[in-house]
Amino acid sequence: MNELPKQYPFIHIYPQQQAHQPVTIKGNTEGLCVLVNALISAIANPDNNAAAEVFCGDAEFYEVVVRLVNTHKELSPLPYQKS
Repeated sequence: MNELPKQYPFIHIYPQQQAHQPVTIKGNTEGLCVLVNALISAIANPDNNAAAEVFCGDAEFYEVVVRLVNTHKELSPLPYQKS
């Protein structure tokens, strides 16, 4: 099998297919470290979004945005849905 290049942070986030299913996050060490750092940054700086800049399995670059929220209203709507 081909190993993922260690110099690139790879992460793939698999969404739920149905309610009550787990969300799965797979990644190499570098990718998971970038994600952990974004989580810590969002907690440390709650007024700013944090981002993990990563690659998925087909080497497409994307951002994982992490935002700390405190209310149900802040959780919805989804960022890509119009309210």
